[in-house]
Amino acid sequence: MKIIAAVNGLVASEMSALYALRYAALYGYTLTLLHIKNPSDNIDEVENSMTVIEEAAADCELKTERVFLTGNPVKMIRGYLNEVRTDTLFCSTRMRRTFFENSLSEKLSRLALPANLAVVRVARVDSLAATTDIILPIMADRLSVKKFVFFSSMVRAFTATAEIYSISLTGKRKMANMDIGATRDFCQKINERLDHYGQNLKLMNIPFRIKHAIAGSEVDQLLHHLSHQDFQLMIIGGRRLSRFTGLFRESPLERIFRYTPINTIAFYARGKG
Repeated sequence: MKIIAAVNGLVASEMSALYALRYAALYGYTLTLLHIKNPSDNIDEVENSMTVIEEAAADCELKTERVFLTGNPVKMIRGYLNEVRTDTLFCSTRMRRTFFENSLSEKLSRLALPANLAVVRVARVDSLAATTDIILPIMADRLSVKKFVFFSSMVRAFTATAEIYSISLTGKRKMANMDIGATRDFCQKINERLDHYGQNLKLMNIPFRIKHAIAGSEVDQLLHHLSHQDFQLMIIGGRRLSRFTGLFRESPLERIFRYTPINTIAFYARGKG
Protein backbone atom coordinates (compact mmCIF):
# COMPACT_ATOMS: atom_id res chain seq x y z
CA MET A 1 0.00 0.00 0.00
CA LYS A 2 1.26 3.48 -0.86
CA ILE A 3 0.77 7.05 0.28
CA ILE A 4 1.33 9.51 -2.55
CA ALA A 5 2.47 13.09 -2.11
CA ALA A 6 2.30 15.42 -5.10
CA VAL A 7 5.50 17.50 -5.14
CA ASN A 8 6.10 20.59 -7.30
CA GLY A 9 9.09 22.19 -5.58
CA LEU A 10 7.12 24.80 -3.66
CA VAL A 11 7.08 25.09 0.13
CA ALA A 12 3.37 24.27 0.34
CA SER A 13 3.79 20.96 -1.50
CA GLU A 14 6.80 20.08 0.65
CA MET A 15 4.73 20.70 3.79
CA SER A 16 1.90 18.60 2.36
CA ALA A 17 4.37 15.78 1.72
CA LEU A 18 5.62 15.98 5.31
CA TYR A 19 2.04 15.46 6.53
CA ALA A 20 1.84 12.51 4.14
CA LEU A 21 5.11 11.23 5.61
CA ARG A 22 3.69 11.23 9.16
CA TYR A 23 0.59 9.38 7.96
CA ALA A 24 2.61 6.82 5.99
CA ALA A 25 4.99 6.23 8.90
CA LEU A 26 2.08 5.44 11.21
CA TYR A 27 1.05 2.48 9.04
CA GLY A 28 4.41 1.57 7.53
CA TYR A 29 3.27 2.40 4.01
CA THR A 30 5.62 3.41 1.20
CA LEU A 31 5.69 7.15 0.54
CA THR A 32 5.64 7.94 -3.18
CA LEU A 33 6.85 11.40 -4.18
CA LEU A 34 5.00 12.18 -7.40
CA HIS A 35 5.74 14.96 -9.86
CA ILE A 36 3.93 15.64 -13.11
CA LYS A 37 6.47 17.32 -15.38
CA ASN A 38 5.48 20.85 -16.33
CA PRO A 39 7.53 23.37 -18.36
CA SER A 40 6.84 26.06 -15.73
CA ASP A 41 8.32 23.96 -12.90
CA ASN A 42 11.96 24.14 -11.87
CA ILE A 43 13.03 20.50 -11.84
CA ASP A 44 16.04 21.27 -9.62
CA GLU A 45 13.71 22.73 -6.99
CA VAL A 46 11.44 19.68 -7.29
CA GLU A 47 14.33 17.28 -6.78
CA ASN A 48 15.76 19.36 -3.91
CA SER A 49 12.35 19.29 -2.24
CA MET A 50 12.16 15.53 -2.69
CA THR A 51 15.59 15.18 -1.10
CA VAL A 52 14.44 17.12 1.98
CA ILE A 53 11.39 14.86 2.31
CA GLU A 54 13.49 11.71 1.81
CA GLU A 55 15.90 12.79 4.54
CA ALA A 56 12.98 13.29 6.92
CA ALA A 57 11.62 9.87 5.91
CA ALA A 58 14.99 8.24 6.61
CA ASP A 59 14.78 9.44 10.20
CA CYS A 60 11.52 7.49 10.47
CA GLU A 61 12.97 4.47 8.61
CA LEU A 62 10.24 5.00 6.03
CA LYS A 63 10.59 3.68 2.49
CA THR A 64 10.24 6.30 -0.26
CA GLU A 65 10.26 6.36 -4.04
CA ARG A 66 10.23 9.01 -6.75
CA VAL A 67 7.82 8.91 -9.68
CA PHE A 68 7.93 11.38 -12.60
CA LEU A 69 5.13 11.44 -15.15
CA THR A 70 4.50 13.54 -18.22
CA GLY A 71 1.13 14.66 -19.53
CA ASN A 72 -2.14 16.16 -18.37
CA PRO A 73 -1.83 16.23 -14.55
CA VAL A 74 -5.38 15.08 -13.79
CA LYS A 75 -5.33 12.27 -16.37
CA MET A 76 -1.88 11.10 -15.31
CA ILE A 77 -2.73 11.07 -11.61
CA ARG A 78 -6.01 9.29 -12.20
CA GLY A 79 -4.31 6.71 -14.38
CA TYR A 80 -1.51 6.17 -11.87
CA LEU A 81 -3.99 5.71 -9.01
CA ASN A 82 -5.81 3.08 -11.06
CA GLU A 83 -2.56 1.12 -11.41
CA VAL A 84 -1.19 1.38 -7.86
CA ARG A 85 -2.77 0.38 -4.55
CA THR A 86 -3.01 3.73 -2.82
CA ASP A 87 -4.51 4.66 0.52
CA THR A 88 -4.37 8.45 0.26
CA LEU A 89 -3.10 11.10 -2.15
CA PHE A 90 -1.85 14.30 -0.48
CA CYS A 91 -1.62 17.51 -2.47
CA SER A 92 -1.30 21.16 -1.54
CA THR A 93 -3.38 24.09 -2.68
CA ARG A 94 -2.55 27.79 -2.91
CA MET A 95 -4.44 31.05 -2.53
CA ARG A 96 -5.88 32.52 -5.70
CA ARG A 97 -8.38 35.22 -6.56
CA THR A 98 -10.97 32.48 -6.21
CA PHE A 99 -9.39 29.97 -3.89
CA PHE A 100 -9.74 26.78 -5.96
CA GLU A 101 -9.68 28.59 -9.32
CA ASN A 102 -8.35 26.19 -11.95
CA SER A 103 -6.16 24.40 -9.41
CA LEU A 104 -5.13 20.75 -9.55
CA SER A 105 -6.60 20.13 -6.10
CA GLU A 106 -9.97 21.55 -7.17
CA LYS A 107 -10.04 19.33 -10.25
CA LEU A 108 -9.09 16.24 -8.26
CA SER A 109 -11.73 16.96 -5.61
CA ARG A 110 -14.44 16.67 -8.27
CA LEU A 111 -13.42 13.17 -9.30
CA ALA A 112 -14.42 9.79 -7.93
CA LEU A 113 -10.84 8.68 -7.28
CA PRO A 114 -9.83 5.13 -6.28
CA ALA A 115 -7.96 6.60 -3.29
CA ASN A 116 -8.65 9.07 -0.50
CA LEU A 117 -7.69 12.66 -1.27
CA ALA A 118 -6.16 15.00 1.32
CA VAL A 119 -5.96 18.64 0.19
CA VAL A 120 -3.54 20.56 2.40
CA ARG A 121 -3.81 24.31 2.97
CA VAL A 122 -0.65 25.62 4.62
CA ALA A 123 -1.26 28.74 6.71
CA ARG A 124 1.84 28.44 8.91
CA VAL A 125 5.04 26.71 7.85
CA ASP A 126 6.37 26.57 11.41
CA SER A 127 3.57 24.59 13.03
CA LEU A 128 4.00 21.07 11.61
CA ALA A 129 6.83 20.04 13.91
CA ALA A 130 5.00 21.49 16.92
CA THR A 131 1.62 19.86 16.27
CA THR A 132 0.11 18.94 19.64
CA ASP A 133 -3.59 19.76 19.24
CA ILE A 134 -5.77 18.81 16.25
CA ILE A 135 -9.39 19.83 15.72
CA LEU A 136 -12.17 18.15 13.75
CA PRO A 137 -15.23 20.40 13.22
CA ILE A 138 -18.51 18.67 12.39
CA MET A 139 -22.12 19.67 11.87
CA ALA A 140 -24.01 18.58 15.01
CA ASP A 141 -23.41 14.79 15.15
CA ARG A 142 -22.56 14.24 11.47
CA LEU A 143 -19.32 12.31 11.46
CA SER A 144 -18.51 9.62 8.91
CA VAL A 145 -16.37 6.62 9.83
CA LYS A 146 -13.86 7.33 7.04
CA LYS A 147 -13.35 10.93 8.13
CA PHE A 148 -13.00 9.85 11.75
CA VAL A 149 -10.40 7.21 10.83
CA PHE A 150 -8.31 9.77 8.95
CA PHE A 151 -8.63 12.29 11.79
CA SER A 152 -7.69 9.79 14.49
CA SER A 153 -4.78 8.58 12.33
CA MET A 154 -3.34 12.08 12.05
CA VAL A 155 -3.78 12.56 15.80
CA ARG A 156 -1.90 9.32 16.45
CA ALA A 157 0.80 10.23 13.92
CA PHE A 158 1.59 13.38 15.88
CA THR A 159 0.81 11.96 19.35
CA ALA A 160 -1.53 14.92 19.67
CA THR A 161 -4.66 15.83 21.61
CA ALA A 162 -7.97 15.68 19.75
CA GLU A 163 -10.99 17.98 19.78
CA ILE A 164 -14.28 17.25 18.06
CA TYR A 165 -16.03 20.59 17.64
CA SER A 166 -19.75 20.14 17.08
CA ILE A 167 -21.53 23.14 15.54
CA SER A 168 -25.34 23.14 15.46
CA LEU A 169 -27.13 25.72 13.34
CA THR A 170 -30.20 27.56 14.54
CA GLY A 171 -31.96 30.87 14.00
CA LYS A 172 -31.48 33.89 16.25
CA ARG A 173 -35.01 33.69 17.65
CA LYS A 174 -34.74 30.02 18.56
CA MET A 175 -31.29 30.60 20.03
CA ALA A 176 -32.62 33.40 22.21
CA ASN A 177 -35.40 31.16 23.54
CA MET A 178 -33.12 28.26 24.51
CA ASP A 179 -32.61 28.05 28.27
CA ILE A 180 -29.68 26.43 30.01
CA GLY A 181 -31.50 23.16 30.64
CA ALA A 182 -32.65 22.76 27.04
CA THR A 183 -29.19 23.58 25.76
CA ARG A 184 -27.60 21.04 28.09
CA ASP A 185 -30.04 18.32 27.01
CA PHE A 186 -29.46 19.14 23.34
CA CYS A 187 -25.68 18.84 23.69
CA GLN A 188 -25.99 15.68 25.75
CA LYS A 189 -27.96 13.97 22.97
CA ILE A 190 -25.19 14.82 20.51
CA ASN A 191 -22.62 13.42 22.93
CA GLU A 192 -24.58 10.18 23.14
CA ARG A 193 -24.70 9.87 19.35
CA LEU A 194 -20.92 10.45 19.21
CA ASP A 195 -20.16 8.13 22.09
CA HIS A 196 -18.83 5.25 19.95
CA TYR A 197 -16.25 7.59 18.43
CA GLY A 198 -15.22 8.69 21.89
CA GLN A 199 -14.87 5.06 22.97
CA ASN A 200 -12.56 4.41 20.03
CA LEU A 201 -10.38 7.38 20.96
CA LYS A 202 -10.15 6.05 24.52
CA LEU A 203 -9.10 2.62 23.24
CA MET A 204 -6.32 4.33 21.26
CA ASN A 205 -5.26 6.27 24.38
CA ILE A 206 -5.89 9.56 22.61
CA PRO A 207 -6.70 12.49 24.92
CA PHE A 208 -9.82 14.11 23.52
CA ARG A 209 -12.68 16.45 24.23
CA ILE A 210 -15.99 17.23 22.57
CA LYS A 211 -17.02 20.87 22.48
CA HIS A 212 -20.31 22.35 21.33
CA ALA A 213 -21.46 25.56 19.70
CA ILE A 214 -24.93 26.71 18.64
CA ALA A 215 -24.64 29.37 15.98
CA GLY A 216 -26.26 30.97 12.97
CA SER A 217 -23.21 30.46 10.72
CA GLU A 218 -20.97 27.42 10.96
CA VAL A 219 -18.05 29.12 9.17
CA ASP A 220 -18.16 32.29 11.31
CA GLN A 221 -18.39 30.21 14.47
CA LEU A 222 -15.52 27.95 13.44
CA LEU A 223 -13.21 30.84 12.52
CA HIS A 224 -14.06 32.54 15.81
CA HIS A 225 -13.23 29.36 17.73
CA LEU A 226 -9.92 28.91 15.91
CA SER A 227 -8.89 32.48 16.63
CA HIS A 228 -9.34 31.93 20.38
CA GLN A 229 -7.60 28.53 20.65
CA ASP A 230 -4.14 27.17 19.98
CA PHE A 231 -4.60 24.42 17.40
CA GLN A 232 -1.91 23.55 14.90
CA LEU A 233 -3.95 21.43 12.48
CA MET A 234 -7.58 21.13 11.43
CA ILE A 235 -9.17 18.23 9.57
CA ILE A 236 -12.38 19.03 7.72
CA GLY A 237 -14.68 17.05 5.46
CA GLY A 238 -14.10 17.78 1.80
CA ARG A 239 -17.79 18.38 1.28
CA ARG A 240 -19.26 21.80 1.91
CA LEU A 241 -20.05 22.53 5.54
CA SER A 242 -23.36 24.06 4.53
CA ARG A 243 -26.00 22.90 2.07
CA PHE A 244 -26.59 26.36 0.72
CA THR A 245 -24.32 28.90 -0.92
CA GLY A 246 -25.32 32.06 -2.72
CA LEU A 247 -24.66 32.54 -6.41
CA PHE A 248 -21.18 33.95 -7.11
CA ARG A 249 -20.23 33.62 -3.43
CA GLU A 250 -17.43 31.50 -2.01
CA SER A 251 -18.38 28.05 -0.83
CA PRO A 252 -17.95 27.43 2.90
CA LEU A 253 -14.88 25.30 2.19
CA GLU A 254 -13.28 28.05 0.11
CA ARG A 255 -14.00 30.60 2.82
CA ILE A 256 -12.48 28.41 5.51
CA PHE A 257 -9.38 27.81 3.40
CA ARG A 258 -9.06 31.52 2.68
CA TYR A 259 -9.28 32.69 6.30
CA THR A 260 -8.08 29.75 8.38
CA PRO A 261 -5.28 30.79 10.77
CA ILE A 262 -3.98 27.21 11.02
CA ASN A 263 -2.92 24.47 8.64
CA THR A 264 -5.94 22.61 7.34
CA ILE A 265 -6.50 19.33 5.53
CA ALA A 266 -9.71 18.78 3.58
CA PHE A 267 -10.36 15.04 3.43
CA TYR A 268 -12.28 13.42 0.57
CA ALA A 269 -13.06 9.74 1.00
CA ARG A 270 -12.24 7.50 -1.96
CA GLY A 271 -14.87 7.29 -4.65
CA LYS A 272 -16.56 10.54 -3.70
CA GLY A 273 -16.03 13.87 -5.45
